[in-house]
Amino acid sequence: MDKYIGVDIGGSHITAAVVDVKNGLLISETSVRKHVNSHAPAEDILSIWANTMQEVANKAQMSNYQLGIAMPGPFDYELGICLMKNVNKYEFLYGINIKKVLAERLKISSENIFFRNDSEAFLEGEMLFGVGKGFENGMGITLGTGLGTSIFTDGIATDMGLGITHPLHKGVAEDFISTRWFINRYFELTHKKVEGVKQLVNIYDEQHEVRQIFDEFAQNIALFMQEFVGKFQPDIIVFGGNIAEASPLFFPTIEQKLSNISPKIRLKKSVLNENAALMGAVGFGVQNDETVKLTNQFP
Repeated sequence: MDKYIGVDIGGSHITAAVVDVKNGLLISETSVRKHVNSHAPAEDILSIWANTMQEVANKAQMSNYQLGIAMPGPFDYELGICLMKNVNKYEFLYGINIKKVLAERLKISSENIFFRNDSEAFLEGEMLFGVGKGFENGMGITLGTGLGTSIFTDGIATDMGLGITHPLHKGVAEDFISTRWFINRYFELTHKKVEGVKQLVNIYDEQHEVRQIFDEFAQNIALFMQEFVGKFQPDIIVFGGNIAEASPLFFPTIEQKLSNISPKIRLKKSVLNENAALMGAVGFGVQNDETVKLTNQFP
């Protein structure tokens, strides 16, 4: 089967589109993006999700297709059951078999629906279709409200889940590598409030406190990554998420800190951006499709 729809589900949106896996392209004219209230009743959320996917299928005139869905956790990705509880999103979906619901509403086989962790879907998208193409091993870091981590080896991306488990300073990595850390650290230094990292980027040249914060942030990332770069020796580290837009402000420090461990390390910002997870989400379906031979190596 060469008909694939990729879906990216976030805390406040859903984006879906047809993916041409043979040519590594997202078919933009089929793309649909909608706002989702993650605190709404289950039926409201499921209706928006199913309607978005059906709208894409209708645009492409597809009735039988593979559906790859990038989904945040906690989630049973094999069975398709939502396990989100006390994570400030989708709490009313807890325990629901999302795969079964979507199969019924879209009138496709549940065997055609595959769920991916959003962090690993991001990296697989970049390694197969984006900035990581041509590299054998890669690591993915998504920087935003949280910290996503994944590793790509043997042609498959795997979520590492280090953001909330790996110790850093007097907490875990996500406490010091996330949007909230920027906001809290700026308040500590200036007693002023900002809504996000973009505001800090805009005043980077004007305030030495902001430059200090970005330097500390880079050192936090480097300290966090040292162990894993030494262990996995990735050819490339791909950064995504909203904070990655400011990568010129912290990449040089990270590269300098990691150069002793991996002199040829390459830090790259995502080129697919929000489409990376959507395109990577179709990966499992493609792996089971004998008519498509995907590789991230150049011909």
